[in-house]
Amino acid sequence: MEIIIDIVCQVYAGQKSIKTIDLVLNTFIPGYEKLNPDYTYPKDDKNYIFKTEDEMIRYFIETLSVTQTFYWNKYHDNPDRIMVGANITDDDKLIMSLTMDTTEEKKNLYFDQLKKVLQSDIGVISYINPADYKDGVDFILRYR
Repeated sequence: MEIIIDIVCQVYAGQKSIKTIDLVLNTFIPGYEKLNPDYTYPKDDKNYIFKTEDEMIRYFIETLSVTQTFYWNKYHDNPDRIMVGANITDDDKLIMSLTMDTTEEKKNLYFDQLKKVLQSDIGVISYINPADYKDGVDFILRYR
């Protein structure tokens, strides 16, 4: 079985939501590494440093019309090197992703599981780079 690196599975998750992000994180990489609070900053204050990961994520969920992508890793007990991504789009949608190093067969299992967890049939698999799209509506139109 040949391992393919940087397989990216992206699935439309609907409206942006902390609950959805947590569900995907805890399903695919429980015990993931928390993000540093200086991962990003609010759109109107480049000098502000969030106090916690939760505050940072909540800001981007509660603030309308912002774009931000987050990536979480797990460095132990993660044989397929799964990284979870959450892309918050400026039309307040959420695209969740799994980036991994695995076989073609397991890639399909992960993609199907991600679609099932998100209750969505809108998704795409790419290699190395995430798929191209402008916002949530564009993702739906391209990858339905």
